[in-house]
Amino acid sequence: MKSVSLHVSERGHAQFWALMALIVYTPLPLASNRPWALALLGVLTGCLLLWSIWRPGGHAADSVWRSAKVPLLLLGLWMLLLAVQLVPLPDSWMDVMGRRAVFDQQGGGSISIDPYSTRLYLAKACILSAAFWLVVTLVNSRRRMEWLAAVIVFSGLLQALLGVVMMASGVNFQLFFVTMESARAHGTFVSPNQYAGYLELTLAVGIGLMIAKLDGRTSVNWRQRLHGWLAVLLSGKAMLRLALIIMVVGLVASRSRGGNSAFFASLLIVGVFAVMFSKHAARTTVVFIASLIVLDVVVIGGMVGVEKVVQRIENTNLQTQSTDARLREAQAKDIRLSGNAQPLPTYHTEQSVEERGEAVMPSLQINRNFPWLGTGGGTFHLAFPHYQPESVRGYFDHPHNDYVEFASEAGLAGFLLLALMVMHSVFQSLKLLVRSHDQLTIGMTFASLMGSVSLLIHGAVDFNFQNPANAMLILILLSLPYLQTMLKR
Repeated sequence: MKSVSLHVSERGHAQFWALMALIVYTPLPLASNRPWALALLGVLTGCLLLWSIWRPGGHAADSVWRSAKVPLLLLGLWMLLLAVQLVPLPDSWMDVMGRRAVFDQQGGGSISIDPYSTRLYLAKACILSAAFWLVVTLVNSRRRMEWLAAVIVFSGLLQALLGVVMMASGVNFQLFFVTMESARAHGTFVSPNQYAGYLELTLAVGIGLMIAKLDGRTSVNWRQRLHGWLAVLLSGKAMLRLALIIMVVGLVASRSRGGNSAFFASLLIVGVFAVMFSKHAARTTVVFIASLIVLDVVVIGGMVGVEKVVQRIENTNLQTQSTDARLREAQAKDIRLSGNAQPLPTYHTEQSVEERGEAVMPSLQINRNFPWLGTGGGTFHLAFPHYQPESVRGYFDHPHNDYVEFASEAGLAGFLLLALMVMHSVFQSLKLLVRSHDQLTIGMTFASLMGSVSLLIHGAVDFNFQNPANAMLILILLSLPYLQTMLKR
């Protein structure tokens, strides 16, 4: 009987490792955040999905449905909503919804003001949903759960090493025809802030995996404590701890204000919750979380320059706009005194939180005008110019706020679908973290909670959920409590 269960758990071995390779690959081509990269990701994910359907080797469909039916239903409704946005509507309906008056849509129309952008957005949703399905079906044993976490940590470590080495080189280079600057660490991501978001998630998984590896036994004397620390240093835990330190270095080197703040805040919030409310939190878990906060923030952060991140945050206050005005006046005075008709080099100042999110308030008007179904997935860059005030200059493809962007593009209906999916996963994680005595379950639910809290905080000042690599990883983290439930059946 034992051999039969082992045989069943090992089915789909090749498909599982293909999924692991896909996870590592996704952030490499500019985080798959270009149409050609997204198309390639879709081909790879689609082939793996067909392979897993043709030769099933994971959880049975009924087990997956019983444990993960809520997120699967919500993902299905999300894709259905995007498809509805593409349905052609009669002219009279368009007039009633007021879309012609705002967006000058001529002839036939749809809820989406740009069907091409929404089709691309729907394709991304299908790819991410397929990845979620592959994870909940192919990760069908405790060993595969540990390998999933280890592969995610490896991907984060790879990105951290690339980011730090490229930044230390001080050389600008081109990656897939995109110029990558070395002033801040960003790995294979174009944006250092989204690179920081990816490291936030991989760090959460790494911390959860470290918690899962703690034995939970309490040492009664100094000999046992010494033996325990030597065992850690001589085992794979030391390598994992080193990987976490390198990823923290990469995160700090990104100089991302939102990323660093969200990571350390989520570590503190979830760590305190785990210590206070988990009925089976071991003393080793408490010591490990405390060491993370002290060592990573104080020691490692001080070595690699966390003060520069703090300085960026301090420099982004309400005085920045008036400072910019004074600098512009000084620049004009310099031009008059020098008699040079050509403008002098632009003074560089930090972008304040208010300036970073100056598209947020005007975007709320989009929500008021089209509250239920929005303007179409992926259409913010086309809708915002119709509401952009003269005082807000420049081109905005995103409002630097995931909540506002989801609400404006998919309306309250789409926003609620995604919010319910995150809330349900967080609720399941909280239940498992409080009640479970299994160390792997505690570690993986801690990872899911910390990653979710981190990107929920970061999402208020950035747009990580719009990035395919980050969106795929957050879906994997949201799947962890359902995987734990399936493994117990």
